[in-house]
Amino acid sequence: MDDLECSGLKIIQDKRGYTFTMDAVLLANFVKAKPSDRIVDIGTGSGVIAILLSGKTQAKEIVGIELQERLYNMASRSVLLNNIGNRVKLINCDMRIAHLETGTGVFDVAVMNPPYMPYEGNVEDAKEIDICRREVSITLKESLESAARLLKFGGILYIILKGERLADLICAMRSSGIEPKKITPIQPAPHKNIDTIIVEGKKDGKSGMIFNKQLTILDEDGNYKEEARRFYNK
Repeated sequence: MDDLECSGLKIIQDKRGYTFTMDAVLLANFVKAKPSDRIVDIGTGSGVIAILLSGKTQAKEIVGIELQERLYNMASRSVLLNNIGNRVKLINCDMRIAHLETGTGVFDVAVMNPPYMPYEGNVEDAKEIDICRREVSITLKESLESAARLLKFGGILYIILKGERLADLICAMRSSGIEPKKITPIQPAPHKNIDTIIVEGKKDGKSGMIFNKQLTILDEDGNYKEEARRFYNK
């Protein structure tokens, strides 16, 4: 059980399988939601983003969708542990058919920390962590098509991905009907290249995109910079 350092929230994890990374924390801190909003976390894994959003936003409902039953069960226990079941709901299903469970076009905000890279091995040999981090069960394009089905007209998507896949992401977003609107480059440290990106998109939005100021996580001494420290409420 790990302390999320946010509103007293905790999460149950198994170090033998998938565990969340700082990317999930970064993404959760970029999400904006009104008290009347419904949020869907597509591919919730251990439930970390959904749980964090219960503390960082006032959204009336946060729905996490997870394919893998073991992770779904573990996330469900974390929801119970934090006593947030009145706002956080979890669904164990393939995200490609999640709209059949929730309804189509019912969410104001979608959040996604998808598998970062294609999978090159045999699908039958894929382990839990492979399914979370590689496109074993679903492709990037299919993930975005799922988000588009779940979002209302004008709904907002927040997604984090490796910078090298920016072209793939923009093409997939547009073909799914989600227009890229803002890009935030993430740099691990001053001497390193941009590693990841957070992109905000709008369903059926007009064209026009801006780049936010680059976010650098560590300073030259390897310590968290002030903005990154705020993500952990330090």
